[in-house]
Amino acid sequence: MFGMYLALAVLAICLYFKWKLSYWQRVGNIAGPKPLPIFGNLLEQFTGQKHFGEIFEEMYRSFPQASWVGFHKMANQPAIVVRDLDLVRDVLVSNFSSFNENDFHVDETVDPLMAANPFTQSGEKWKERRAQMSMILTQNRIRPTFPLVQEIANDFLRYINATRKNDPHFEAKDICAKYTINVVAGVAFGIDAESFTNPNAEFSKMGNALFTPTWQTAIRTHLALFAPGLSKLLRVPFVPAYVEKWFRKMVKQAIHQRKNTIRQDLFQAMYDNLSDNGTIEVNENHAVGHSVTFLTEGFETSSSLMSYLLFQLAVNPTIQDRVVDELRSVLKETEGTLTEPSLHKLVYMEAAMLETLRMHSSVFTLPRVCTKDFQLPPQFPNDTKQVTIRSGTSVVIPVHAIHYDPEIYPKPNVFDPERFLEENRKTRHQCAFLGFGEGPRMCLGMKFAMHQTKIGIATLLNNYRVTLSPKQELPLEFAKNTFLLQPKSGIWLNFEDRE
Repeated sequence: MFGMYLALAVLAICLYFKWKLSYWQRVGNIAGPKPLPIFGNLLEQFTGQKHFGEIFEEMYRSFPQASWVGFHKMANQPAIVVRDLDLVRDVLVSNFSSFNENDFHVDETVDPLMAANPFTQSGEKWKERRAQMSMILTQNRIRPTFPLVQEIANDFLRYINATRKNDPHFEAKDICAKYTINVVAGVAFGIDAESFTNPNAEFSKMGNALFTPTWQTAIRTHLALFAPGLSKLLRVPFVPAYVEKWFRKMVKQAIHQRKNTIRQDLFQAMYDNLSDNGTIEVNENHAVGHSVTFLTEGFETSSSLMSYLLFQLAVNPTIQDRVVDELRSVLKETEGTLTEPSLHKLVYMEAAMLETLRMHSSVFTLPRVCTKDFQLPPQFPNDTKQVTIRSGTSVVIPVHAIHYDPEIYPKPNVFDPERFLEENRKTRHQCAFLGFGEGPRMCLGMKFAMHQTKIGIATLLNNYRVTLSPKQELPLEFAKNTFLLQPKSGIWLNFEDRE
């Protein structure tokens, strides 16, 4: 009798999975990769064979005529990968009300710090949190930070000059992270992170704890992206407990100081906003959460942009020379001194930065959730059937795949800043470049990232020629266990005196 019950149970499970995996066939015989039970189309990600960005890129390339592709997530949940740029625009901009939630879930009771980040929020909470941060990261607030960022860039220069006397080989991500963490600490909190002088500096440790590729960060990322229910059940926060504790202590001290002293930094702007100019008590979770947002917006993505830009300039010395020629020409107008207005004249440097983001975008995908039933266009050009995706369906915008599509960017593996000069940018679709996202959920820290990156790169290149170190492994590969782009074996550079 037991054997019969067991057989029936196995049969029921098999029939259930067969039914779940037939979703796209049942709704319209939709084309897509063949899924597996439980893991859907993401088994290679969970086994560490591929990054999830690579899996979505394969889907993108496997159906070149499709507007979108049906696939299955973990637990065989149906989802789509968007290929057509008009549909990308629908998701990110035109029909934002139907796709206004990021598919990156944290539970506020488990992870209050990440829950305060606009990236993880939806609905009215998202509007409130984003509005709070948008008022802080404006150009008018960023512009006055120029002298402090320039001072930190000069410290960066002195650090490289002193260090290369003993060891000429620099890992780009490491040194650029030292620079950006010092900038965030100084500009946002008014403190010295000591990254250039203290190898055990706490601010750096806390920042690296969130982003350095480890098995712990891989687990936290996978749970938030693909198994948020399990993350809640296991009570696994994205922000480690010791990082949260340190940030809470730092923010409490900062809040206490601001009650008696006004400082001209971004934390002061946040404090004034949250406290209604000191008339109400600041919500600690919001203050600490926004402080972590400062870190995510200003530290990791900017250091990644800087390190990959230096790599591309080292590999392409002719382009490096053109960037420096433009820089020197602009500096002549100000007697050799970099100024805030002169940053906006570095047009070719900015083009090189955007081309770097095309080739090395910080995120491989923009994960969205359908929040209101939406009728998709026909999957193929000669198709007539239309499919409605239901609220709760995951929608993946494959940023890396779009940026490397030869139909959009001819010779996509060639580093060519000309693509992002104004006259050439106008010829492409609005959503052909997604380095900062697009639409209402566009990157909050975009202006600040460009600001600090330009200052740091201009200061370095005016003094040093950057070349590849003999320690550099080619081809350059990325780590497969992180959400944000990370080099697998580092980016190794040398800095030579420039005449």
